[in-house]
Amino acid sequence: MGLKLYFNQKALESLAKELRRASWGVSIAAATGGFKLDSIGVLLVGGAAWLVLQITAMVLESVEDERSSK
Repeated sequence: MGLKLYFNQKALESLAKELRRASWGVSIAAATGGFKLDSIGVLLVGGAAWLVLQITAMVLESVEDERSSK
């Protein structure tokens, strides 16, 4: 009686969509914090976080199940 996990393309697409939304929230928060604190470090970290989240979302959207394409 083990736990079985199944590949769900719609769930993966939803996760990618939410990651894109989160990346914009992170970038807005970092920009606001960077201007308020006069800190270039906050802006750089926010930009890097935006980039990582966007790349992760792109990779998740490009994942394809080989079994369904046959």
